[in-house]
Amino acid sequence: MNQPDTKTDKPVNTSRLVELFEKLPENEQVALLSEWEDRFSKGKRTNVRKPFFMVVDYATGDGNYKDFIQDISVGGLFIETSIPFSEGRDISLTFPLPSISKHIKIAGEIARVNDRGIGIKFKLGDQEQSDMIKTLLENI
Repeated sequence: MNQPDTKTDKPVNTSRLVELFEKLPENEQVALLSEWEDRFSKGKRTNVRKPFFMVVDYATGDGNYKDFIQDISVGGLFIETSIPFSEGRDISLTFPLPSISKHIKIAGEIARVNDRGIGIKFKLGDQEQSDMIKTLLENI
């Protein structure tokens, strides 16, 4: 167990890390901090997703599909599907925007794949698409 250092009230491992870190040259400290920051931020979303259960028609290079969106943000959405896809594939999406009684057609890329479905990162083509997504998010 990581017991506190009685001199600093910090766990011994933390005190030891700080001690070793301080012995490094400044350029190595900067590099190590950058590596740690990358490691801890990897996979974290930059935009908050909101629940949004909506039918979506989508297509990849090998076919057309229909499933349900589970959540959405200004940067992307998650589609629940059992169809196996791979990350990095381009995808075209079409779904209704109930708040403005329109459909939006938007391009994206499969950014994440898990056993529940696929995470899509939008490739916003123009300001109108961006505005439509923002309006949708304001109304859900």
